[in-house]
Amino acid sequence: MPARPAVRGLRRVDLLSRDPMAAALFYRVVLDWSPVPVETGLDCWVGNRRCAFIRKPRADEVPGFRLVFAGAPMDCSLTGPDNALAQVTKGRAQHGPQAPEPRPGEPCWAELATTEPARADAFWADILGWTVEDATYLSGGRAIAGRSETTGHPGWLCYFAVTDLDEVAGHAAERGGEVERLDHPALGKAMLLTDDSGARIGLAETSTWG
Repeated sequence: MPARPAVRGLRRVDLLSRDPMAAALFYRVVLDWSPVPVETGLDCWVGNRRCAFIRKPRADEVPGFRLVFAGAPMDCSLTGPDNALAQVTKGRAQHGPQAPEPRPGEPCWAELATTEPARADAFWADILGWTVEDATYLSGGRAIAGRSETTGHPGWLCYFAVTDLDEVAGHAAERGGEVERLDHPALGKAMLLTDDSGARIGLAETSTWG
C-alpha cells in the first residue's frame, strides 16, 4: 500500500459530476475557479495552482467530491471504515501545511467524519504514514487533517478558503446551493455548502492551513 513516504497534503480535489460544465460554472462564480477543458474533464485553477479536477463519474463511482492526497509512490483509490473514499497520487502536495498558504478558492483543511474513530485512525494513519494526536492526523509533526465522530454522513470533507462567507453564501444561493453555518473548532467561522447537484464542501474565512 502507498504510505511510504508519508502523505503530506493534498494534490487536488476531484469533483465527480454528471454535468462537469455546469459544475465548473457553479464554482467559477462561487469560488472564482478558472476552469480549463482537458481531454478527460476540466482542470480548475486558482492562479498558478490547480485546486480541482471535474469529470464525469464512471459506472461504479458515486458523484461528489473526492480528496486526492499527494506523496504516495503509486496512484490508487482507498476505501476506509464507513466506506470513506479517498485517492492518493504521486507528486508533491500542492495544498497543506508544507505548501504555500491557501488563497481564496483553494483547499485549506481536510476532515474525516467517522462512526468508528479507533478503526478510522488505525486505517488512515497506517496507510498514509500519519500519526494521530487529539483527533488530528499529523505528518512530520504538522497537522494534515482533522477527525470527528459522527452518527451520520461519514466520509472525507475538504474545506476551501474564502474571504467573505456571506458573499459566497449569496452567490451559492442564487445558483441553487444550500449553506449551513457552523463554528469550527479549528477553522473558526465556517459553513458547509451543498451545491445544486448535492456535492458538499466546507468553507472557512482563513488564509492558513487548518
